[in-house]
Amino acid sequence: MTKKKIAINPAPIPPYQKEFYSWLYESNRLTKLFDRQWLLNLLSFGYNQKLAKSVLDEVSPHSKVLQMGVTFGEQMNDLADKIGIYGKYDVVDVSTTQLRYVRNKYRFIYPYMNFVNRDALEPFTEKYDVVVCYMLLHELPLPAKSRLINQALSGLTPGGKAIFIDYNNMVWWHPLKWFVKMYNRLYQPFAERMWQTEIKDYVTDRQQFEWRKTTYFGKMYQKVVVTKKSSLF
Repeated sequence: MTKKKIAINPAPIPPYQKEFYSWLYESNRLTKLFDRQWLLNLLSFGYNQKLAKSVLDEVSPHSKVLQMGVTFGEQMNDLADKIGIYGKYDVVDVSTTQLRYVRNKYRFIYPYMNFVNRDALEPFTEKYDVVVCYMLLHELPLPAKSRLINQALSGLTPGGKAIFIDYNNMVWWHPLKWFVKMYNRLYQPFAERMWQTEIKDYVTDRQQFEWRKTTYFGKMYQKVVVTKKSSLF
């Protein structure tokens, strides 16, 4: 089996990621620590696995799938199982540390997975049946959020889907609302924008797409599925 290599000249880490997230994503020790499904479920109040499973409902076997950003836990291997050996699964991440980790974890199990070191904000030359953005948007500053969402939609084939899983503005009476708000102010400075702006509001040509939104856990989390309309001509 051919060994899949990470690029010799790695993509530059964006300044905002260096500032706020490199302590985690560039640490092999912490990556191994957080790559535990039970821990992710604990930190997400039991919803990480439910959200990951909800992605599978939107994906057909043998699809051509792009995932923007590596994730911890079982989300990626569950999705790879659903895609199957006759599909294609491209995983893009700017961090070579994360890509090396998942390459070593998955390359012999899922030979149809490809690990691409590049910034997901850059344009893609290929088109995909499905583009997945799983708990990534809240880590991005405002201009990067807008660019990533539009890049995801531009990479779809007619009839293709973009699936966004992320935080959402909770109902006003949610018992954890002020705790989460305080945590975000301290450790996730870009996350609160997910409370203030709908994902579709970042898209100028939204009429080209069909939009469907589902919320979970008192609206703490959201799944937004965006389907590109097929041309009639």
